[in-house]
Amino acid sequence: METKVLVVSGIAASGKTSLITALKQIYLESKVLSFDDYDIDQLSTTPSIKTPLKKAINQYDISELMLDFKQSYHQIPLILLDFPFGYCHQELRPYIDWVVYLNTPLDIAFARQLIRDEQSSSAQEIINWAKTYLSQARPYFVDNQRYVAQSADLILDGTASIAEEVAQVKKLIE
Repeated sequence: METKVLVVSGIAASGKTSLITALKQIYLESKVLSFDDYDIDQLSTTPSIKTPLKKAINQYDISELMLDFKQSYHQIPLILLDFPFGYCHQELRPYIDWVVYLNTPLDIAFARQLIRDEQSSSAQEIINWAKTYLSQARPYFVDNQRYVAQSADLILDGTASIAEEVAQVKKLIE
């Protein structure tokens, strides 16, 4: 069986998971794999956030994700992959048919991340995260938007409705 692979990329809280979830409801015979399900950015081998993105991407150990990916490849018609690096990770690149990049303004992604991840945090913890964001995460996200998006097949407005995003992805796939 021929398997097509669609990667949805973007920065943290750009809407990747929401888009993948909506696409799964349309493409019922698909498999969803998500970078976040593998704690890849928590491994001891994960590069420092200070490592330039171009150098860091291929240092991420995606071997566990690739094991699951290869088990599904040639078994189902479509793999939907929530993966922040698009075509840029050399181990995954040969399998990808399309990359969709969610271009979400950094302030919106930051607000979404606070709402999603910091609900039970103290005010001081949120302030500390904001400082870390400004000094380390934001420059990394800016690099992601420049570097990963440049090779995407489709760049979507991350502030558009899910319905609008899905419609554009369907045009790309079909």
